[in-house]
Amino acid sequence: MPDLLGSGDVVRSGAGAKAANLDRAAAGGIAVPRGFVLGHRPLGVDDDGVEQADRVLVADALAGLGDRVAVRSAFSAEDTSTSAMAGHFATELDVAATVDDVIAAVERVRDSASRWTDAAGHVDLRCDVLVMAMVDAERAGVVFTEQQFEDDIVEVVDGLADSLVSGHEAGTRRTVPKLRRFERHGRLGALRASGESPGPEPWLTRLTELLRSVRETFGERDWDIEWADDGERCWLVQIRPITAAPRRDETFTIANHKEILPELPSVLMASVVEASAYELMDYYRAIDPTLPVDRPFIESFAGRPYINLSQLTDLLRRLGLPTRLLSESLGGEPELLVGVNPVRIVRSTPALIRLGFAQLGAVGSARRAEHEIAARVAVPASTFADGLESLQAVYVELVTQMSSLATAMTAPVALLRAAGTLDAHVGSQRTPGTKMLDDIAPLARLAGDETRRAELEAGRLPSDPTFQAAWADWVSEHGHRGVFESDIARPRFADDPAPIIASILTHRSRAGEKGKRRSVRQLVTWPLWAFARRPMAARERIRWSTMQAFAELRSQLVALADRAVEAGRLPEATAIWDLSMQELIEVGGGRVVSREELESRRALVEERAAMRLPDLVRRFDDLAELAGAPRRDGERVLRGVSLTSGVVEGRALRASEPPSRLPDGYEPESTVLVARSVDAGWVPIFGQVAGVAVEIGGDLSHGSIILRELGLPAATNLGDVGSLASGDRVRLDAGAGRLERLDPLASHPASPDPSSPDPAAPSKKDGDL
Repeated sequence: MPDLLGSGDVVRSGAGAKAANLDRAAAGGIAVPRGFVLGHRPLGVDDDGVEQADRVLVADALAGLGDRVAVRSAFSAEDTSTSAMAGHFATELDVAATVDDVIAAVERVRDSASRWTDAAGHVDLRCDVLVMAMVDAERAGVVFTEQQFEDDIVEVVDGLADSLVSGHEAGTRRTVPKLRRFERHGRLGALRASGESPGPEPWLTRLTELLRSVRETFGERDWDIEWADDGERCWLVQIRPITAAPRRDETFTIANHKEILPELPSVLMASVVEASAYELMDYYRAIDPTLPVDRPFIESFAGRPYINLSQLTDLLRRLGLPTRLLSESLGGEPELLVGVNPVRIVRSTPALIRLGFAQLGAVGSARRAEHEIAARVAVPASTFADGLESLQAVYVELVTQMSSLATAMTAPVALLRAAGTLDAHVGSQRTPGTKMLDDIAPLARLAGDETRRAELEAGRLPSDPTFQAAWADWVSEHGHRGVFESDIARPRFADDPAPIIASILTHRSRAGEKGKRRSVRQLVTWPLWAFARRPMAARERIRWSTMQAFAELRSQLVALADRAVEAGRLPEATAIWDLSMQELIEVGGGRVVSREELESRRALVEERAAMRLPDLVRRFDDLAELAGAPRRDGERVLRGVSLTSGVVEGRALRASEPPSRLPDGYEPESTVLVARSVDAGWVPIFGQVAGVAVEIGGDLSHGSIILRELGLPAATNLGDVGSLASGDRVRLDAGAGRLERLDPLASHPASPDPSSPDPAAPSKKDGDL
């Protein structure tokens, strides 16, 4: 006897997943075309009486299905959690709704299971068949809805979707935001299609409402859904688990990494970062495992580790928080502008409460992590595998703790910024990064002696005991810091003191520049600052202590490299920076890296270094095309985030890495440093310039905090400065977050020759020991 869809009888009969899911959907009120399921007993195989009874039952079931029907397999092998079996069995569309035609179609469908017979010729699976009313579809297609993403992927064609499902037609891909219970489209931002933001077309609205019903009935799982829209209603035609998810064209950002890593990190450090792609989300996984954290957080493009911006955006959307928080903390622009979603905030209350408790304990957690990191690196690594395991663990702990601390201070920092007192409050504190510059003052006073100054100007540290003792004090506190210090391959200031020597010679104390008298507004907002100050200081402190661990691990890896050279497995010790984690572990196991192999790798590194990639890339972008795109001229006026107050008009010094000293012709009182990003390693050059303009960054960036503490006129997140070059005249209005390029010919005819060497070249190459 046929079982009607929506009656529950299909599920109770033990039918396969395809039919059972549609029965469950129809029973739950989802729009499923009317239909029935014929059990796995073949029709017409018994005597004439049974056959006639079958015909009567089929005729009764066909009543009300219209003139045409679809006859589809619903075999037990289909639509399981491990195998969809899509296209393996027959489907008969547009069948005349007569008993003879339907029974003939049913038998043809069942015959498609003939290859699944055992040695005795018996079919080795249950062969139910679906008979459903045909939908007069204007549009139809397939949707992939995955719990790790806040957008569903829609493949759509005009008319029926059989050509799409069979692979004969590609269809048009769209992405639509998920709707959940009590939500409307206006809460989720514009519907998106192929990078555009069209209005919510009626069929898309109906489809997203259908998908919401599916989630309410079947739960937040990964579903492959076939649908058809007749212009008035969107129908569910099939639902099955996704067994092979589509690859999504997600957006990635260099923000944050642009601040802490060089434009092209060493091969070793890039591989460490990428290998940590899943562990870096453990913090959020512990808070709520249903959050979109089971995706690779990091992917590399041309040797550069990028952060998955789509994943972070989805995380905020799932919690109901505004996506603008990303640009305010990381810099750049959010992938999708979505505001606060009260419904999701209420739904996410347990996770947000756990997040709140984690924030309250963030400072204590960071202190414990410091001790654990110090204990871990105290025991020298005996193999590359041990050393790299420690390096990855320390890196993951660093990022985890900084993320926790950044989250803890996001809200009070945003409120202080809105109140206009953030720069004043931050300028009143001193964290390790800023103290690095403050502690140069005793060395600068000693440099007043003519003999010492002559040695410093010659690029040497003075040899007299008084200066050496003062230098030893500075190195013990700050020598483990360095330019782009988060890359293990980069030398520390103890290894390469050239930037510090230049800073000693040009040191200008900024103490007292902001004054100690607090305004009424500062006093009123002091309680907010009390909430922000502790995690902000802890965040800079753990970076300081983690860089101590990096310096120790760097020394351990260099010692192991020296042994590998002696054993003939490496041509030189510096080769370790040009090998990935796995390759270096293999060297520890006996692999030999030849000089030819090393030179080939370095040629690849040079090729990648010549590529100029944008801050945002998509997974399917053509990197060679992006790298070869002509550089835009850039706008005359750029607007970003104000870090401090003050106006500076002078000469731009464009730099992708901090120079050791100002080039000839640049004066500290009129130089505006224009950098792609900045962090603690730039502190020595901060003491030599009048203002700083940064392409990308946020209020919570390390460099931003340091600039505020110094009180140096600065703005960040200004975007690509385009064709602005060293020597151009600029005006930085830090309080307005504004950088204006003035007419260089009218204001400063002596701009450097563009063909001359970059005055902002680093003092030492990546990987120098």
